Amino acid sequence: MIDFVRQFVDFTDEEITVAHHLFEEKFIKKGSYFIQAGEHNTAIGFINKGLMRSFFIKNNQETTFQLSLENQFVTSMSCYVLNQPSTDYIQAIEDTDICVIDKAALETLCNQFHNWDKFGRLTYQQVALEQEVRLRSFIAETAQERYERILKEQPALIHRVPQVYLSNFLGITPQSLSRLRRNIR
Repeated sequence: MIDFVRQFVDFTDEEITVAHHLFEEKFIKKGSYFIQAGEHNTAIGFINKGLMRSFFIKNNQETTFQLSLENQFVTSMSCYVLNQPSTDYIQAIEDTDICVIDKAALETLCNQFHNWDKFGRLTYQQVALEQEVRLRSFIAETAQERYERILKEQPALIHRVPQVYLSNFLGITPQSLSRLRRNIR
């Protein structure tokens, strides 16, 4: 995580040392949860190694809306921003090594060090941009175009995410994803 954050902001050794003591490293086994619906969990996790999916359940049907790999942050925005119980689940698709910090500790860090506040803003802007691109893709692109975008921009997802989750993320059935893959080959 330290190498990753230093790519964006020129942190001092003190800023890194203080932050290091506030983050807790956790190991989440494949199939286990970082956050579950109904929990009040304001933590943010940084994925060092592994893969996670964020999803919600409505009418007994899961909808995967985010797939997160190494060097990405995960959290339940309803918990973090609105201080409400989560409506989502965040589950490890692979064994996942994650650095976790709770909201209060992160806010203290941002208040104490301008560089952490700057990094938070940059990260939030990137997440907002990614969400806008995803929303636009569902409005303006076909499923094949969405698949080709992932293939080009995040090929690791194609190879590491089980077909049932990837198809759900694309908004299609697993059978449709199989047809898409055959047509693209």
